[in-house]
Amino acid sequence: MEPQNELHDNTRSRINSICQDIQAMYDAGTPLFTKDSIRKVGEELKRFQNGEHDNGATITFKGINGVDYELFVEPPIPERGENEHVGGAKWMISYKSIRYLTTCQDLEFFKFEKAYLPMWIFSPIMRLGTGLEFKHPPTRPEEDFNMYQAIVQQWKTSQHFEQVQDVLASVEIPFAVTKVIGLGLGPLVIKSRVFERCAFQHALVPVLRQKFSISSSAYVQDPAYTQRDRNILHSAGLTVLEDPQGLLELDEYSILLTISPNLPIEDIVADICRPGIIIWNGLIPNSGPPW
Repeated sequence: MEPQNELHDNTRSRINSICQDIQAMYDAGTPLFTKDSIRKVGEELKRFQNGEHDNGATITFKGINGVDYELFVEPPIPERGENEHVGGAKWMISYKSIRYLTTCQDLEFFKFEKAYLPMWIFSPIMRLGTGLEFKHPPTRPEEDFNMYQAIVQQWKTSQHFEQVQDVLASVEIPFAVTKVIGLGLGPLVIKSRVFERCAFQHALVPVLRQKFSISSSAYVQDPAYTQRDRNILHSAGLTVLEDPQGLLELDEYSILLTISPNLPIEDIVADICRPGIIIWNGLIPNSGPPW
């Protein structure tokens, strides 16, 4: 056997062994996520967000196997491409699903130091989809909320909104809702345009609050929010939470709303809590990115 092929096979065998080890631990009941582990990574994230590690830093993360791993968190890339959206978060948490951790990836991209880690911190680059459709013209920041309100009012006269109301009318819950939490609902303003789809998604949060408990809190969390997004959300009566506070707020008396989030919300919820109601878009098993 050629030395290069032997090295390749040995590396592949090692990766397979790690994937099997992680799956065995998970099947035996070891969670990927706990509120305590999420909280600790959130505390590290806050140090980055406060400017303590602008040039990057070496941080210790705990693996699913209980071992501590040191990773150097790279500083942000200063240059952005034409089709890259600069979100509000300079740093964010990467959450990994059991599928991701047990999928044998290409050797070129596999990082042994991250193999057992369900979470780490990184500096994101948010790429815009090429198929984004904007139905409304660009707005000045001071016009953002008026545009948002116009989009929401139009939605409330639509057949889709009627269908939503019909579904909600059929739901009865045997407990008092204390909070409605929207996770990963997307940025509202992209290239100075209020994005209609994300406006609809956020507008559903107060609709749920109105239906199930007008006294409940209304929270949203998405690292992609810019200051313009935050201004709209504040005017709409929604409280923006920093990552990962939205996850930590989840409990059995909460409603979780999440639409195509860039985090493995199914795995996280399965480990840390059982929200009273979960509303998310239908997922096809084993389709899409494994996170």
